[in-house]
Amino acid sequence: MRIKHFMVFIAFVAINCTIVAQTTGNEFDAPTPVDPVKVNASIVSTEDPTVKTLIFNATILEGYHIYAYVSPKDPYIQSKIELKLPEGVTSIGELQTPTIKAYPGKGELYVYTGKIQFKQSMKIEANYYNNNVIKCGLFYQTCNANICLPPTQKDVLLTIKN
Repeated sequence: MRIKHFMVFIAFVAINCTIVAQTTGNEFDAPTPVDPVKVNASIVSTEDPTVKTLIFNATILEGYHIYAYVSPKDPYIQSKIELKLPEGVTSIGELQTPTIKAYPGKGELYVYTGKIQFKQSMKIEANYYNNNVIKCGLFYQTCNANICLPPTQKDVLLTIKN
């Protein structure tokens, strides 16, 4: 019995730790029941050298979901993308979000499942100083049909070069 409690405690601690990673590609570990959401991010150049696109990816383990929209009457926690840009970098337009799915049997509850991607265009000022860091993160609660895990924040740090 003690081993079971210890394993639940370890899973709880692992899930609640903020993850900070540096990645520039689309490679990341597969999600597991202990950590059902994996994230990564990258910065992509565009035809305009002063505009770049930040791409934030998440892969959600099959059978799990995170919340895209939660009505005030529901007890779940809605996911949120957080973006901290350095001086000289500004967002252009709205954050592009993945397609949401209605949660079965709940009228005003929408979720993300599987592989999802958020995109944000950014304007880089001409006098921008290279090698500053962008912090992007996903705050979310993940659930399956039997259990909801505690809310978690996963961050990715990216260096932007002009």
